[in-house]
Amino acid sequence: MVFDLLYDEIDQAIEAENAIEQKIFENERLSGINARKVMFERVQFIKCQIPDNDFDSGEFIDVIFDSCDLSNCCLKNAYFKNCRFLSCKMDGCSFGAASFKSTEMKDCSCLYCNFVSTLWENTSTSDCNMEQSFFSEVKLKKPVFHNVNFNGADFFKTKLKGIDLSDCVITNLMVSDTYTELAGVKVNMYQAAELAGLLKIQIV
Repeated sequence: MVFDLLYDEIDQAIEAENAIEQKIFENERLSGINARKVMFERVQFIKCQIPDNDFDSGEFIDVIFDSCDLSNCCLKNAYFKNCRFLSCKMDGCSFGAASFKSTEMKDCSCLYCNFVSTLWENTSTSDCNMEQSFFSEVKLKKPVFHNVNFNGADFFKTKLKGIDLSDCVITNLMVSDTYTELAGVKVNMYQAAELAGLLKIQIV
């Protein structure tokens, strides 16, 4: 572990029960830290290496993560509002029961992420790799997905009605035996043919 400005700010925030506000952290390196319930507001993380940290139940408002490594972080029950994840590595992160509101993810790697029981409201996700990630029991409210790789993703009990996935990779999706998750999803004709195979529909 390397203890720099970020470590000191987190330590002080926990002790004083205050938010970390209007800070820029650049090229910070930090791992293995308990930062549960810490609030970050109007903060920028630039090229930070911060994997394997515990941000459980944290709050992130007007926060930018730019070219950061957040791999294997615990972000369960976290709250994100007006946040941006740009070109970040988030493989193996646990976002279970987190809320994403007016938040953007762009050009990020999110392999094997846990998004179970999360809320996505007015979010934008583009050019991201979310292969083998878990999206079961997710609430989707006006999300936008553009060029996202969902190969092998688990959407068990997540209603996709009205969600446009027409330019996303949706091969090998995992859903329930009744396929109710796929009712009303928007796909292109090639994806429709593939889903027909999943649904055992014969096209003649």
